[in-house]
Amino acid sequence: MEDEKKKIGFLFGAGAEISYGMPTGGKFALDIFRKDTSLAKKAFIDNRSRIVESSQYASNWLPQEYDTKRVTTFRESVYERIIKDTVVNNRDYIIERINEFDKVGDIILKNKGTNTKEFKKSVEQDLEVSYSDININHQLRYNHYLEQGNQLFSSKYFAILLTYYKNYAFSNQEDKELLGDIVKSLLQLHIGAMSENLSRNIKENIFDEDKLGLDIFDDLGSNINVNYQSAGVKGLELLSRTRSRELHPIVDFAFEVVEHIYADVLDYKTVIDSNWHYLYSPKSEWGKFCNISIFLHSVREYILSFDSEDGNDGYYDDLATQEKFSVSGIATSNYINGLIGEKLSKHSITFLNGSVNEYYDPYMNTLISEDEYITYERFAVPLIFTQSGTKPMTSIDMSIKYVHYYELLSNSDFICSIGFGFNYDDEHINGIIRNVIEKHNKHLVIVDLANYEEEKVRTENMAKKLKISDSDKIHYLLVDSTRQIQGQNWTEYIVSEEFLKQLGKEFL
Repeated sequence: MEDEKKKIGFLFGAGAEISYGMPTGGKFALDIFRKDTSLAKKAFIDNRSRIVESSQYASNWLPQEYDTKRVTTFRESVYERIIKDTVVNNRDYIIERINEFDKVGDIILKNKGTNTKEFKKSVEQDLEVSYSDININHQLRYNHYLEQGNQLFSSKYFAILLTYYKNYAFSNQEDKELLGDIVKSLLQLHIGAMSENLSRNIKENIFDEDKLGLDIFDDLGSNINVNYQSAGVKGLELLSRTRSRELHPIVDFAFEVVEHIYADVLDYKTVIDSNWHYLYSPKSEWGKFCNISIFLHSVREYILSFDSEDGNDGYYDDLATQEKFSVSGIATSNYINGLIGEKLSKHSITFLNGSVNEYYDPYMNTLISEDEYITYERFAVPLIFTQSGTKPMTSIDMSIKYVHYYELLSNSDFICSIGFGFNYDDEHINGIIRNVIEKHNKHLVIVDLANYEEEKVRTENMAKKLKISDSDKIHYLLVDSTRQIQGQNWTEYIVSEEFLKQLGKEFL
């Protein structure tokens, strides 16, 4: 029937929560490593105190004297691994963001409520030179192997920082030293990303010409590696410390710009990915078992302490108040139960990557509730896992959730995704969407912000990402900053005759 409401299944990602003031992944990481871990340690130790020493569990699975052994946490020891994975995985984005130094600087000034005219006037007074005459593009240039980074030296804000460092007499020498460290950390990250590109290219193409094809040449490029300790670890160590004193305004500005860039490119998931398996070996790897356990408790504590900004609304509010279509199912890759749960209280939400209201028992490979955890007599950790947390996904509890969500999507008219990246390490979720499209002939609608990129290009790129054979099954609904298109809220436009025509005649 024409008047029958369309059934839409939803998938939400981190991008859906930005308007509510939620942090990005990188900001998340920086904040977590700045946190005092004492409460997370206490949660772990309290859990340990509930374990019965005479139990089979304690006897077979835990080390001797587990109840008195030292409890350790992640700190600077994981920074090199974070930087390595960040540089390897995000090298092009790092170069792009640092090359766009002025754009980031504008964002920081806007966020600080700083008047641009006043900023320029202050700089001219401090440096005793016209603002327009502060340039370094003819004074500084990378080696030609790193020439893709030379755009940085055309940046006005970066030129200002270097000019301050070179010419300004800071009343506090520590300010100058900190400014130098900030600039150096930025350049190290920049060079590290470009070096990764360069070394990767050489490894893959050690010869400009090779018609012999001998296998003895296969690993000749393996000794060309990036020193990740020098590629950004010092910057991460610098940014992980809270500022304990008032800084000169230009140093404070520099700190926030570099913090913003690091937060944009960093990904804390590697910490969980590379250490999750230690949850299954406390007897032989007690220290690492403590590290990952306490880290997960700390992440949960941080999430619970982060309130969305008052008065903000977003996609969840739109969905909660619409009456144009029926919602067949909702899933999210985010962990924050309170936000989506309160906004969409009439709906059942599937948390595909875990949530703050669930805990995971690695010994039994099973999930328990927050209420059960309070008196639980085995070690359990907050169920907050990323793409390499494969064991929780093999738990029957988690498998049931995935299958149920898959069935809901299969019975939908089409799928709508908001804020989800469909990245290569999201395959555990991508596979659900791909199968529903390929095997059940469903269409995927992606709600996203309009920008310079053409819709056709986005569609083709997404088809490649999702490994979909027919890009005609993927559609973009491009909205403005108020989540509207052609004067209509996205919840209205998505079931409008105009948009449904794009999906196909069968949707009308």
